[in-house]
Amino acid sequence: MIKYNKILIVGPIGSGKTTLANKISKMLKIKAYELDDITYKKRENFEKHKPKIRDKKIKSILKKKKWVIEGFYSRSWTYPIYRKADVVLILKIKPSISKKRIITRFLKRKFLSKRKTNLKRTMSLFKYINEYSKKYFKIQKEVAKKNNKNVLILNTTKEINKFIKSMK
Repeated sequence: MIKYNKILIVGPIGSGKTTLANKISKMLKIKAYELDDITYKKRENFEKHKPKIRDKKIKSILKKKKWVIEGFYSRSWTYPIYRKADVVLILKIKPSISKKRIITRFLKRKFLSKRKTNLKRTMSLFKYINEYSKKYFKIQKEVAKKNNKNVLILNTTKEINKFIKSMK
C-alpha cells in the first residue's frame, strides 16, 4: 500500500480528474478541491476571483495535512501546489475518450441537472482537448517534473485503476 496525503491531479478536460479526485477523497477520507472552484467566483459566466483571493484560498488548502486537488492549470500560481504534493498524477487519456465524456457531461447537465450548460461553450472545449497532447501535456509534464520528484503519468483507465488499488 502506498500512502499519499497530498495529491495533485492534472490532465485534459474530460480525462477523469474530478472522478478520480472524488474516488480518492472518498477512499482516503481526504477533502477534494477543484481548481475551477478556486479560480472562478461564478463558473457559469466565467467570472474569476482576483488573484489575491485565489492565492489566499490555495494557501489555506496547502496548510492542511491532507488534500486532493485537481485541475487543468499549470501556471505559476499553481506551482506551490505542485511543490507541496506528495505525488502529481498526470492523466493522459486519448482525445476521443475525453470528447465522448464531454458530450456525455453536456447531455447529463442539459437534461438531468439544474446546472446551466451551453452547447457553444461545450464545443469550444474540444479545441483544448485537441491541443492537449500537442501543447498542454508537455507544459504540465515540465511543470510537474520541475516542481516535484514524484510524477506519475497515467494513460489508460487500467493504469488509473491500478493506481487506486495501490492506495488501498
